[in-house]
Amino acid sequence: MKRPPLWLAAAYLASFWAAAYTLVSWALLWLVRPIHEDVRMNYVAAEAGLRYGWSTIYDPSVLRALSSGFPADAQIIDVQKTFASAPLVAWLFGPLTVFSEPVAYLLWTGVSLAALVIAWYLAAPYTGLSKVALLFAALGLWPVLLTLFFGQPTLIVVALVAASWWFCARNQPLAGGAALALATFVKPQAVILVPVALLVSGRLRPLLSWAVVCLALGVVTVLSLGMSGLAGWWHAIRMIQDLPVNREYTLVHLIGTGPLTYALWALQGATAIFLAWRRRSQLEIVFAVGILGTVATATYFHQADYSILVLSAWLVLRTSPSLWHRWWLAIGILPMQLMTYGPGTTQPVLDVIYHGSQLVWDAGWLAFLLRDSVGFVVDAEDAQEEAGEDGLHAEGEQDGGGEDLAHGQARVQGAESPHAPTQHR
Repeated sequence: MKRPPLWLAAAYLASFWAAAYTLVSWALLWLVRPIHEDVRMNYVAAEAGLRYGWSTIYDPSVLRALSSGFPADAQIIDVQKTFASAPLVAWLFGPLTVFSEPVAYLLWTGVSLAALVIAWYLAAPYTGLSKVALLFAALGLWPVLLTLFFGQPTLIVVALVAASWWFCARNQPLAGGAALALATFVKPQAVILVPVALLVSGRLRPLLSWAVVCLALGVVTVLSLGMSGLAGWWHAIRMIQDLPVNREYTLVHLIGTGPLTYALWALQGATAIFLAWRRRSQLEIVFAVGILGTVATATYFHQADYSILVLSAWLVLRTSPSLWHRWWLAIGILPMQLMTYGPGTTQPVLDVIYHGSQLVWDAGWLAFLLRDSVGFVVDAEDAQEEAGEDGLHAEGEQDGGGEDLAHGQARVQGAESPHAPTQHR
């Protein structure tokens, strides 16, 4: 058997031990205290819906009554802590309420891990040790550990968005749009610019599917919650929206809500949308910048939510970015890990290090993508020929975007998959 290069073996071992740290840490935390308050809120909301109707899942009095049997320090429903997630989260958690809370927590974590593996299998590039190292590196990130510890559905969103890309890449735009709609209804703040990226890239069929499924989910939500449930949801969102903990890893925490913040949000959002249009022939980039633009312009974001960037990195790596670009992705591990030490209160020096470094890295990644897009030109004739097509060419097609375009045009290629035509879905 041929030995792997030293750098690959070192990366594999480092990522393996990082992943082991995450899994062992979660297991030990579960043994010490086999439930987390976020999981408990999902649990009692699902119980409320199943026992008293889904219109009650945002009723603090119902949630507080269902929490009355918990230990004193676990009766957490109050004016600052209540269930405020989308109803779909409670619906997904419903079947787990047949088990005790610790078992439900364990099963939910298993589902999250399975979702990450599915996303990795669908979207991560490379083969062999290189591909496995990408999975271990993702597991070793601090936001992923927090996602598992808090019981957040972020990794389920990662899997749904990866599935959306995978379906669209195989000319199944209706399924792709449906998967993206489900992700939107689980955690909209993690994917909200992805549909915009699809729009500017000309992929209308998955966008239409996304809109139709969102409408259907919206109708089901309204019917299940009723006016009282909708009012309770709105009140819950308003109650937690301005809590500092929900803005701790956004620009608002560092520089407030003044003109500079709005200008930076506008600049980064516009850059992401421009990149989706400029590199519309590369479906991987369209999805990646949709996610990255969402993260960079977030007004409500937690440490765990940054797990979504793992999928963006995998998709970008599929397009064979420049060496410097790949180094930037590797450097991104550092600000992810620095979140571990972030102070909960505004401390200018520490904030720049622990909070600001991630925000700066996000902006830097957009800059690298913009740099790589200089001179990237979509062949005009190919664009006209493909304007009526939807999705990507089937996997294995011989005449994909890996050929050098004439007259110094950009080389359009992917690490393992064919690329999208200029117009899709």
